[in-house]
Amino acid sequence: MASSAQMFAGASNLTFIDSIFTTGNVRYHGAPQATNYDEVLSISNVLLCPPPSQYFVGREGTLTELFKTFSTPVVTIWGTDVDMLRDFVRQNLDYSPIFLDASSCQALDKAYTEMVKYQALPAKLLLVLENADTSLILEDYITTFINVPILVTGTDSAIASFASNADCVFHLPESPDYQVVKNIVHFITKCFTCGQHVITLVANGGSGKTQVVLQFVAKNTSRFSNIWFFDASSEATLTANFKELGKAAGVGEEVKDACNFLARIHENWLCIFDNADDKQLYLKDYIPNCRHGNIIITSRLMEASQMDSPGCHIDFGDLDKEDAIELLLKHAHNENSRSNINLASQIVDALGCHALAVSTAGAYVHTTATCSLANYLARFNRKRREILTYRMGALDQYQRTVFSAFQLSFEQLSQPAQFLMQICASLHPTAIPMEMFTRAAAFTGSDTHLADVDPPTKVITLMREFLSLFEEEDSWDDRYKPDSSIAT
Repeated sequence: MASSAQMFAGASNLTFIDSIFTTGNVRYHGAPQATNYDEVLSISNVLLCPPPSQYFVGREGTLTELFKTFSTPVVTIWGTDVDMLRDFVRQNLDYSPIFLDASSCQALDKAYTEMVKYQALPAKLLLVLENADTSLILEDYITTFINVPILVTGTDSAIASFASNADCVFHLPESPDYQVVKNIVHFITKCFTCGQHVITLVANGGSGKTQVVLQFVAKNTSRFSNIWFFDASSEATLTANFKELGKAAGVGEEVKDACNFLARIHENWLCIFDNADDKQLYLKDYIPNCRHGNIIITSRLMEASQMDSPGCHIDFGDLDKEDAIELLLKHAHNENSRSNINLASQIVDALGCHALAVSTAGAYVHTTATCSLANYLARFNRKRREILTYRMGALDQYQRTVFSAFQLSFEQLSQPAQFLMQICASLHPTAIPMEMFTRAAAFTGSDTHLADVDPPTKVITLMREFLSLFEEEDSWDDRYKPDSSIAT
C-alpha cells in the first residue's frame, strides 16, 4: 500500500507530518477516510455563508459586541508605577512580551511598525501596550493583531474600558505580596486561555438576527480559518448539513463524525446555526466538545441563550428609530428629505421599528404605484391582510412575510398562551394589567340571562377554564413559563 506522502503527492498546498495533514491554514488530525483528496480539500466550499442584504442598516452596537467577543482577548492592568507594571509582566507571565508605547496614536503606530510589522515574531507572543492613552480607538489596532493576546497597562484606571469584558480588568497594588501576585497571574492567564465562544442572538422572527450575523461575517472574514453556515430550522436540515461537512472533510457522514472533526482541528473556525427555532431539536448534540472554535446561534427561543459562553451575552431587540427610518427609505427608494423622514417616522412608529415589517412597508411603497409614504398608513388600515402577506422580492434569503414570521412563533405557543394573545390583541398594546384577568377569574356571578334562548355555553366553559389559570397569584407564570421562552 502506498505511504501517506505518496497518496497526497499530487495535492498542492498540502503537507503531511506524522498523523497531521494541513491544507492552507486548516489543519486535520488523524488519517482521512476519503480516498479522493479533492473531496478533503473542499471543506471551504461547503455550507457557504450567504452575503448580507444590500439594504442592511444600523445595528452598530450589536456588531461591535460581536467584534469584541470574537477578537483578540484584551486584558487591562493598572497601577501607580510604570516600571513595576513592566517588571510584573516580565517576571510573572509565561509569554514572550513585546512592549509597545501606546501613549498616543502616533507613538503606537511607530512602535508597531518598528517592532512588530516587519519582524519575525516569537512563539506565544504577548503584545503589551504601555502607558495607554485612554482616547485610543483600540478596535483600529485589534484587526491588525488577529489571534494575538493584548495586555494594556497604564496608571489610569480608565484603561479598563479597553478590556474585552469586566473579568479582564485588573489592578496591581503598590508592594503586592506573593499571594496577590499569584492570584492576578492566575486570572490573567485564564483570560488569555483560548476557549470556545458561543453567542446566541435571540429575538422574534423578522427582527434581523441573521442579517446582523451575515454583516459581521462579511466585515470579518479574515478573522476565521473557516466559516460554515448551518440551517438549524429542523433536525433534518441540520443533520443534512453536518453530513455534507463530514463528507467534504472525508471523516464520515454522521453528525458525531463532523463534530469530532471540528474538535480535532485546533483552528479559529466559526459555525453559524441559523433559525434554531425548533424546541424538539437538542442543539447541544451538534456543538463540538472542545475548548476552541466559535459558534453563533440565531433563535426565537429564549432558552437558547442558556448556551451563551460566560461574558458573551448580547441583547437583541428591534431597530433604533433612526435606523428604521433609514431602512424604510432605502427599500422605498425615496430620498432622505425632511418631509420623507417625517412621513417615515410615523410609519416606523406604527410598525414598532420591526425590521421585517419596516422593510416590507418600504418595498410595498416602491412597487405599488398607487401607494406612497404619505398614504401608506391609510392603505395599511384598509388592506392590512394584503400588506402583511406581501412577499418582498429582495435578493436576500429571508422569504417569510410579516404574517408568516409572526404565525411561526404563534403556533409554537400553548393553547392557553395563544388564547391570551388573541384577547390582548383587542386591547391597547402597552401596560395590559394582569389584574384584569385575576378579577375576571374571581367573578362568581352568572354569564347568562334567563332571557337567553341559546346561551354560548361552550364558549363560557372555555373561558372559565382559561381564567382558572389566574385564580392564584403567579399560577400563570408557574404553569406556562416555558411558553414565555418564545420571543414574539
